[in-house]
Amino acid sequence: MSDSTLRPDPFYDRRVEMAALDRAWMRHGHGGQMLLLYGRRRLGKTFLLQRYFTAGATGNEASKPHCYFLAEQSTAATQRLTLARQLIAALPSEDVTPEEIAVSWNALLRYAGQRAQAREKGSGRFALILDEFPYLVAQTPELPSMLQAWWDREGVHVPLFVVLCGSQLSAMAALGEESAPLFGRFNAGIFHLDPLRYEDVACFYANSPHYGVVEKLQMYGVFGGTPRYHALVDASRPPAEEIVTLLMQPRAILESEVRFLLGSEQIRDPAPYNAILAAIAGGETRFNRIQQLIGVERGALSKSLRSLLDLGWIRREFPFGERSERRALYRVADPFLTFWYRFVAPLSSELQFSDATAVYGSRVAPYLADYMGWSVFEEICGQWLQRHATDRLGLVVRQMARYWSRDGRTEIDLMAELEDGRFLFGECKWRTESVLRLGDLSALQAKVANLPESSWRERPSYVLFSPGGFAPELVQMAADPEERVWLVGGADLLGG
Repeated sequence: MSDSTLRPDPFYDRRVEMAALDRAWMRHGHGGQMLLLYGRRRLGKTFLLQRYFTAGATGNEASKPHCYFLAEQSTAATQRLTLARQLIAALPSEDVTPEEIAVSWNALLRYAGQRAQAREKGSGRFALILDEFPYLVAQTPELPSMLQAWWDREGVHVPLFVVLCGSQLSAMAALGEESAPLFGRFNAGIFHLDPLRYEDVACFYANSPHYGVVEKLQMYGVFGGTPRYHALVDASRPPAEEIVTLLMQPRAILESEVRFLLGSEQIRDPAPYNAILAAIAGGETRFNRIQQLIGVERGALSKSLRSLLDLGWIRREFPFGERSERRALYRVADPFLTFWYRFVAPLSSELQFSDATAVYGSRVAPYLADYMGWSVFEEICGQWLQRHATDRLGLVVRQMARYWSRDGRTEIDLMAELEDGRFLFGECKWRTESVLRLGDLSALQAKVANLPESSWRERPSYVLFSPGGFAPELVQMAADPEERVWLVGGADLLGG
């Protein structure tokens, strides 16, 4: 086992990914398994691999035999020699030196396969983890073809578990495409690691007196689903202090994070991307309005939007029941990026000459509620339904989206088709100091009554979300099953 592979702690969620890794590792037979794992930076890909290979899917298992190699932006010869040393340390042999097997990638791969095959019978698979794989390909462009030839000839027949991991999304995704040499070789699967959900983010703030339900949700709204950012937060301090410390004060830890993320994707000219993200985060979600605001030609904007979609930085939304391109809206996919472009970037000059705490108090804090209501809370409610509709409401959701009419007069926060063909409608109100009342339900019911499809209006169900809770008369109504009304608020949002 490589000395650089440590057991990460704390470690939250990733149950689906851990279970999939375990299925591939435990798969019957003695042949090789190859896995492609990718996702944007800071999401915990390395932590996931470290956790699985040092503690197993349950977190309490023995370490699995492996060699973890984190590639660097170095020369091909240096990369091979570093890996050779780690391979020999993990799979010892007295008959060879690192310099001898570092002469080529074929020699390295052959050594890994032969030594894995020579291990004691019944000892199971050995894992070879190549992290930041695109750095290796940058120095050796033919490496995927060499890996494919070796895999077909030897690797698939020996007890190896090969993991290719990386953060350059386009480069990693291309490895699994039909035209790529390694197409069809990832028999352990292709995993795209997504950000954590808000409920998992809340675990970072458990047992802190400064973080109740509202504060935990707000921290998701500020730092998104990236575990690295939440791990930086000192939960013994109030949220406002940590937001200022990490994002807004001079030389803050995350001061240059967005520039780093853009640079890591090898974007040569970040200007149009910054402009697009700022426009969308500021509320301009339609193509024509974005184009008018940033002043670029239609073709250039389309190209930049496609790049941001491929990177997973933005997403495209359609109203429920439609897929027309003309009806599409664009949203920033990550709350951290939304918060950055909504608040931090516009204040960057002011923050250089002013007290960051005072700027936060006057230019950010008064607008946090509007920000949460417009940009974040609907996403939180959608995540809640995806995870809890069946176990908490007894409903099976087939599909779900927001709805907005063509004339712009009717907007519904959440609309879902249920297994029985009927429909569920949701209202998401970010109210922290007041409760929802019957009038809020009546307003939602009036919107539903005006929907164009008669099937949508037939025996609809309703779910209301609010961290501030609900008036007694609304609670009484929801207690009657015939009303088909559910209320989700406060601790319910965090599984309580």
